[in-house]
Amino acid sequence: MDFSLIIGISVGLGMILLGYAMEGGQLMALLLLPPFFIVVGGTIGATMASFSLRDILNALKALKYSFSKKSQGDPNLVIAKISELSELCRREGLLKIEEKLNDPELDSDEFLFLKEGLILVLEGRQEEEIQYILDSDIRAFNLQKQIEISVFENAGGFSPTMGVLGTVMGLVHVLADMSDAQKLAASIATAFIATLYGVGIANIFFLPIANKLKSDLKRQKIQREMIMDGVCMLAKGEASRNITNQLSLYFQAFPDGSKKYKEGILN
Repeated sequence: MDFSLIIGISVGLGMILLGYAMEGGQLMALLLLPPFFIVVGGTIGATMASFSLRDILNALKALKYSFSKKSQGDPNLVIAKISELSELCRREGLLKIEEKLNDPELDSDEFLFLKEGLILVLEGRQEEEIQYILDSDIRAFNLQKQIEISVFENAGGFSPTMGVLGTVMGLVHVLADMSDAQKLAASIATAFIATLYGVGIANIFFLPIANKLKSDLKRQKIQREMIMDGVCMLAKGEASRNITNQLSLYFQAFPDGSKKYKEGILN
């Protein structure tokens, strides 16, 4: 599991509250339900009005998936699988791949794209045609993921605006009765809690989530490009060693991949 998002949000929120407390602020003064309902409810409503329910559900699924290490891709699995298929083709012929299509592993998230490429190879498609089809698939995949990311980006944009709206509503209520100066000052401070919620929720929750999904998407795209290159080399009949060495160049795009990247160059 990848807990970087949870750790980052926890550290950010914790340090903000700690700094506030060190300045003499009372943490309980920040816990007000009316501004919370205005900001959170308004943000949810505006986001739902901007996207379809399916897009929002997909975005939530993407958020859940981001906690898995699979979301960052695993080049080792890809290279091992393609090299294995290359060896099989050289020993027993290209048609032997057809038996591998029934492998349940190829239906997993990591290898479903590879399965699509293998089907194209078995259909006798030319390398250029395979590359074009798989590249189109990557573009469509990227578009869908960008929509999911936009859900959180837009929520991060709506949240501060809802905070300002809540503050204005609070000030309208406060300024209606200015007879007690001390009570007025306290009420104005309370009104600005909505702005605090709006800005805080956007910059501690929604925008970091969007950035995390962007980072995951970049590596998922690279892994798909890696598979596309591997399938094209497989269609050309490249040796397993050559496929491994060429695909190892992609290691530098993944965490802790510099060592294997260098090994690929030296080999």
